[in-house]
Amino acid sequence: MMAVLTGGLIIIWLALSAGRTLLRYLQVELHRSAAIAAPLLLAVLESALFLCQVRGTPLLLESEVPLALSLLLALTWGINGLVAVKVVKAGSQASGIQ
Repeated sequence: MMAVLTGGLIIIWLALSAGRTLLRYLQVELHRSAAIAAPLLLAVLESALFLCQVRGTPLLLESEVPLALSLLLALTWGINGLVAVKVVKAGSQASGIQ
């Protein structure tokens, strides 16, 4: 199960990093609302990926699938949600709202 969870964390990290790097490379700056929505939309895509792929993996016993899937979805939404919250806080600090 640890291999599946570690792989999930790597996918989440790579998706966030690759998205940020690609936007910087293309010199695209997102508006505040798009910068908040982007990690949440990424969480939707990652959730769909995990829902489709975890059930068929030979690394998990059938009894471990629900727990692994629950943990991966919680990590996905937790990490991407924290990135969105970070954008909100950075925007509120820049505008002087506390």
